[in-house]
Amino acid sequence: MSLEILSTIAAVGTFVVIAATAIAAIIQLRHLRSSNQISAIGSVQEVIESAEFEAARRFIQNDLPRLMKEPHFAELAEKRVLDSELAPLQLIGNVYESLGIFCKYGIIDKAVACDLFSGPILSGWTAIAPFLAIRRRSLDAPALWENFEFLAVLCEDFEMRHPDGAYPKWARRMNIDEPNPVGPSQS
Repeated sequence: MSLEILSTIAAVGTFVVIAATAIAAIIQLRHLRSSNQISAIGSVQEVIESAEFEAARRFIQNDLPRLMKEPHFAELAEKRVLDSELAPLQLIGNVYESLGIFCKYGIIDKAVACDLFSGPILSGWTAIAPFLAIRRRSLDAPALWENFEFLAVLCEDFEMRHPDGAYPKWARRMNIDEPNPVGPSQS
């Protein structure tokens, strides 16, 4: 065999090894990204399902509309640092702001976040938006909680695309209106 043929075979072999290594690295990076995404979603879900967050959600749904009608509320909303009475707003806004950033930069897939959390995100946005409008004007901070807003837009778009839910069109549904005829017999 000539030296040129051996050199060509060696070059092809080297290329195959490098290509296989690159493919393995890409696969490993995808697994690592998925693992990081699962971890991030788990962390967010842990906060959203916490008792403190649930209390904050009840506050913005039940107490905030009443507070916003009170004369002193505008003063509270215009302060740079929120007092303890409005701490639940800060918790909700900051958590959804962080989730919006995760979605914006691809740390968490937008569709996954919307499928999991669109209901609470949209109800949170609707409840907080009037307060946020006051804050943005009074502090001259149009970017305040802009990633929360971005997340709410993503969720609204997701809900418009999936008005009847996001159940896969290709998957069959279970018949929940009638007892399961295939299930175990009850004798």
